[in-house]
Amino acid sequence: MADYALELKGIEKTYGGAVPTKVLHGIDLVIPRHSFNAIIGQSGSGKSTLLNIIGTLDVPTSGEVSILSRPTHEMDKSALAKLRNETIGFIFQHHYLLPEFTVLENILMPHRIKAGKVSGSALKYANELIGFVGLEHVKNNLATDISGGQQQRTAIARALINRPEIILADEPTGSLDSATTDKVYALLKKINEQYKTTFIVITHDQNVAEKAERIIELKDGRIHLDFYTK
Repeated sequence: MADYALELKGIEKTYGGAVPTKVLHGIDLVIPRHSFNAIIGQSGSGKSTLLNIIGTLDVPTSGEVSILSRPTHEMDKSALAKLRNETIGFIFQHHYLLPEFTVLENILMPHRIKAGKVSGSALKYANELIGFVGLEHVKNNLATDISGGQQQRTAIARALINRPEIILADEPTGSLDSATTDKVYALLKKINEQYKTTFIVITHDQNVAEKAERIIELKDGRIHLDFYTK
C-alpha cells in the first residue's frame, strides 16, 4: 500500500446557478499515512468544501481524489458508501448522536450499519474505546444525559469503531470551551499515536491548529501556506 492516505490532483469546485461560483482552484495535496494535519482558513476559503470532497460526500467539478491509492472517480455510489463506512471516520462540530440510544449504542451504530448485527469482537472493541475516551461511567446513559464534552468524546469513539484509516474532523471542538477543547485535542493526538490513524482537522482556531504536525492554509480556494510545525 502507498505511504499516503490521500492524494488530490487539480481539484476544482464550481457551484452552479445564475452566477456560477468557483470555490476551489486547482488544489494539489498529498497527505501521508499516520500524519496529523490541520486545514485552516477564513470563512468562505473553501475548507469545508474541500473536506467534503476528501470524504467523498461531494464530488469535484474537475480533478482526481485517491484514497489509499484508490481513485474515487472510478467508483459507483455503492463502492463510495462502502469506502466511507470502512475507511473514513467523521467527527463534526455538532456530534449528531441519536438521542434515543445510549453512549454504547451510538458508538456501535456504524458497525451495525456495516455488519447488520453487533459481533462479540465489535462489542469488546467498543468497550475498549469507551475506556480509551474515559466514558466508562456513562456508557449506558442516553446521549442526552451526558455533558457536551462527553457527547463529543462519544462521537470520537463512534468515528473509530470501524477502525478507519482516516479521520476527518470539521471544527470538532467549535462548540466546546477552551479547557474541554484542550482535552479533546489531547485525545485526538493520543489516538493518532496509538492507533496510527491519519487525521485531517478543519479549524478556525490557530491555537488548535498549532497542535497538528502540519498546517495547510486555504485562501480564496487555493493553498496559501503549507508547512510542518515540527
